Amino acid sequence: MSATVPYSPRAAFLEFHQRNTRFAAMCCHRRAGKTVSCIAELIIRALRSKKPNPRFAYIGPFRQQAKEIAWVFLKDFSENVRTGQPRESDLRVTLLNGATIQIYGADNPDALRGLYFDGVILDEYGDCRPSIWGEVVLPTLLDRRGWAVFIGTMRGKNHFWKTLEKAKDSPEDWFHKILKASESGIIAEEDLRAMRAEMTEEEYRQEMECDPLAAVKGTYYAD
Repeated sequence: MSATVPYSPRAAFLEFHQRNTRFAAMCCHRRAGKTVSCIAELIIRALRSKKPNPRFAYIGPFRQQAKEIAWVFLKDFSENVRTGQPRESDLRVTLLNGATIQIYGADNPDALRGLYFDGVILDEYGDCRPSIWGEVVLPTLLDRRGWAVFIGTMRGKNHFWKTLEKAKDSPEDWFHKILKASESGIIAEEDLRAMRAEMTEEEYRQEMECDPLAAVKGTYYAD
């Protein structure tokens, strides 16, 4: 089967696409393109799946948020490789090989229970309830040894940070990446200066420099 996915990966994500590990955790600065890269990853891996009835999922903290972030990319990138029209009510596309990719929200874990997946993306994992992985998503991967990718931005030393630390300490099973705005070269320097002028130092370090020690806005000891 010959098909084209209209996606050109940024250099910062080439290692991610070429990884051989079952799990991955990436903390990337705002506007780095992590969601775009992960939607493309879902489609490409779904197309290459040799399993019967392949099923994949993109999971955001809230279904409506996930739809606004990822649905357009999923439809656009799958246009040449899907069969039929996207299912707007289900936020699902079916690819030429029969694989399905569907968007879910972690705010409705019951929609995931009892399902199986061959691969999942958990976006803004730090904003999801911590139990969503161990209690809900991981069991959906067990029967077919599915893979998982955790992405997001820093929210202090929460469950996403713990996942990143686990990934860093387990290179045989995990891909690990921290992508800071000062190192990626994705956002122009003048735009970074403009953002820094409008944000507090803590906000900038958290959102753009992936700093887990930056005070989270609204916490008691922020200042």
